[in-house]
Amino acid sequence: MASGRLRLALSLWNLFEIGADGDKTRQEKRLAFLEKLDPLWIIERLAIQKQEVERFLCRHKFGRDPKELIAIAPSLSTVDAFLTGWQMRIGLTPRQFIRETDYATLNQLKTLSPQAQHTWRSADQKTLDAKQKEIFCAWLGPMMPDRDPENRLLTGDQRAGLLEFCHQNNAHFLGDCPAIAVEDVLTIVRIQPPTRKLSESDGTDLQHSIAALSYCDIFFTRDRDQARCAEAARGMLSTLHLAQVCASPDNLVEVVSGLQMLPV
Repeated sequence: MASGRLRLALSLWNLFEIGADGDKTRQEKRLAFLEKLDPLWIIERLAIQKQEVERFLCRHKFGRDPKELIAIAPSLSTVDAFLTGWQMRIGLTPRQFIRETDYATLNQLKTLSPQAQHTWRSADQKTLDAKQKEIFCAWLGPMMPDRDPENRLLTGDQRAGLLEFCHQNNAHFLGDCPAIAVEDVLTIVRIQPPTRKLSESDGTDLQHSIAALSYCDIFFTRDRDQARCAEAARGMLSTLHLAQVCASPDNLVEVVSGLQMLPV
């Protein structure tokens, strides 16, 4: 939106869901339609969060200017580079991504999200409070950088020290890391109310929502429960600039019209 022109941004999870459709004719129509819109591509959630952590530590631990965060890129190959490093596929297309995705393996992992949510629901608040630091460290430990700003390899003890610094400055840390803050609150709101039926699509919805809410201007979804969770996250993180949530085409038109009227 900085250029004054709205652009569609898609995530890998959009492609995952399109590719999971067994109707190849419908799949092709969807891809052809999206390609006409010349979409941008959202970097995968974990890669964004790792950048947020690195930037927070650069500023507040090392006293250095951080590198620019890349959340949205013009090419799918850039997204692939964050995922695979030197094995990135130059000129990667949506069709190639879908064709080379191992759906059989990924589909087996869909049960992990409802299982985790069930475990979280089953825990009493006293237990969760007692394990708060343990949960924080298990979640964010893998996001700690491997190297310092001078590109020196960090030891295990040094990485543990950086994790402790993030925990000790938790409120400031979450304020500087929107994708991490969004995941934190979505983890809570998506298990509410207690009667809500858990679904194997919850994991995909969570992955897709985190980056979209954190780094886009508008998050459009026709999934009512996904929209409910996104709106709840916006309410709990009112100090952050998160995407406006649109759950219907009419709402999307209204919001887009309003944004286009704002001065650039």
